Amino acid sequence: MSRKPGLRAAGTMLLGLMSAACDGSTAPSITESLDTDAAIEDFQALENVFASEDWAAFQALGGRTPFGAAGASIEVAGALAGAATRDGGLSLTSTLVDRVVAAHADFDEAPALGPIISGWHRGSTFVYDPSTDEYEPDLTREGAPATGVRFIVYAVDPAGVPIIAEERGYADLIDEGDGSAEDIALRLRVVMGDETVLDYLTTLDHDATSGALSVGGFLAGDGARLDFDIRAAAREADGVTLLDVDFDLAVEARGFSITGAVRGIEDGAEDDGGSVDITVRHRSDSLRVDMTGADGLLDGSVYLNDRLFATVQGPEDDLVFLGADGHPLRPGEILVLHRIVDVIEDAFDFLEDLIDPVDEIVLLGVIL
Repeated sequence: MSRKPGLRAAGTMLLGLMSAACDGSTAPSITESLDTDAAIEDFQALENVFASEDWAAFQALGGRTPFGAAGASIEVAGALAGAATRDGGLSLTSTLVDRVVAAHADFDEAPALGPIISGWHRGSTFVYDPSTDEYEPDLTREGAPATGVRFIVYAVDPAGVPIIAEERGYADLIDEGDGSAEDIALRLRVVMGDETVLDYLTTLDHDATSGALSVGGFLAGDGARLDFDIRAAAREADGVTLLDVDFDLAVEARGFSITGAVRGIEDGAEDDGGSVDITVRHRSDSLRVDMTGADGLLDGSVYLNDRLFATVQGPEDDLVFLGADGHPLRPGEILVLHRIVDVIEDAFDFLEDLIDPVDEIVLLGVIL
């Protein structure tokens, strides 16, 4: 069973909606209001941003930055990799936040309200070393930020490995913890040529029983700009660790946005619990999925422009789906609902990619 049943429940519900669709139904169709072709184009624009060469070049930083020398860091990184392999981005998000809480509770010297990149490394530039498949400092390079470090970004081969002869730009990791309200505040800005294609701030607040990790900024690619804000928080309630996640993704030029809230997902739970609320807006139209789970039973609704479109009830392995008028659903809206399922998991995978270059700094408060 997934560690994150709430998200799996959302996926199960929407996939069930698709499988329950049939021709000849008299149920109201999304196509009567929503321009499904334009909606699919919105999702395609989002996918194109993630498929851009600039984003691929940034992803190549993941796992290659020199922040994993400590044994504890290696152990944590291994746990994160295992979580990602098992259940995808949401499982990794939960593991990440859980580890933040545990790590900082164990480390009395964890930073608080202060910078995390030390003066020893500020102003340094790192370049890729193909012999080690890692980044190493290059003392001959200049231009790194005064309160951070710079990584040279390269084109990548089909396997995602940097091509040393093809520099594309640089990524500046800037410490904004000097006098900040957060325990950790790191900005990562990626510049390709003269254009800033990625700019976001990662913050961490923690104490002995809770932790909150957030990323917010923008990613540009393939002629579109994606603005994003993702926050994951772990909290203790009656001796149980619960995960809450909020995310906002928007391509403003298209009037396209996705807002999601996952609440009260119990760490390690064996049956479904918590709630999922996702709204996808296509210009003046919106689709909303609202669902709760308890004791293995799910109860959810799908709304089109605030009007009930479908209901779902029952155990996860025997769900009953009905249209607002009690009829089975049509296939006309299946493609749009399928993309909603995909984008929920995409949000958590996106968070993983954004954290990858600096995860061990964030996790353990490693002073560079």
